[in-house]
Amino acid sequence: IKFSDLYNSQSFNDRERVFLGRLYEIFFAIPDFLQSKHATEGKIPSISELAEQFAITKQSVDLLLTVMETDSRMPSLFRRDPQSGELQLLKLDNIQAFIAKRGTSVRLTQWKGALLPPFKLITFEGETLTSQDLVGQNVLLYFWFSGCPPCIKLAPLLSDLGHQYSSSNLRLIGINADRVLGLSVTDQDRQSYLDKHQLDFLNVHLDTNTHQLFGNMQMFPTLFIVGADGRVFRHLVNYQSREALDQILSKLLAREF
Repeated sequence: IKFSDLYNSQSFNDRERVFLGRLYEIFFAIPDFLQSKHATEGKIPSISELAEQFAITKQSVDLLLTVMETDSRMPSLFRRDPQSGELQLLKLDNIQAFIAKRGTSVRLTQWKGALLPPFKLITFEGETLTSQDLVGQNVLLYFWFSGCPPCIKLAPLLSDLGHQYSSSNLRLIGINADRVLGLSVTDQDRQSYLDKHQLDFLNVHLDTNTHQLFGNMQMFPTLFIVGADGRVFRHLVNYQSREALDQILSKLLAREF
């Protein structure tokens, strides 16, 4: 099961969802802590030290290490003692490569009510869009990359919603991550995709700095729904149904009246 499926599940309450999000954030912070601890103290931290560092239980640490070991998308970062579960060996080259690709931290939680991060990005047409251009507007920011299956499924729904709410104070903007992710996709490929699916909302290119400001997201699509007050109303990951999005946007726009 994918993490995003768990995170979006209606089986969890808000407090449990925050805990899941925190575990996700810690997952991406552990490799940097392992590397730093080894570099500064010449030692491999114990499970107890990891638990203390991230203020979680030893059982939660063991769960995260097990996911790192068994997820086929993860490089091999360490070797553990089969009996105690303690880390025996750090594969520092792999850890450094992982950090170079994924960064040292991810922010998934505590977005609701936060101010929209400032940004300055280039549109597919070569013009400039800044966060200041959005002042006083309700905005749906859609982070995507080419070839992302749930993005392909979601984008037409967003386009339809953009038309549905075209007479309201709502702006839909796509933020494409191809360049940040190092994908071999041309500008023509991206435009052909938009044309094929009749996606007529504005799209801009994500850059590294803005990627960090928006939490160094690792899951796509990610949606930031922002109110006219400039604060995040909802933060969503992965595919969302038309009904769920319509409900959220209706609540957002109702605040204006």
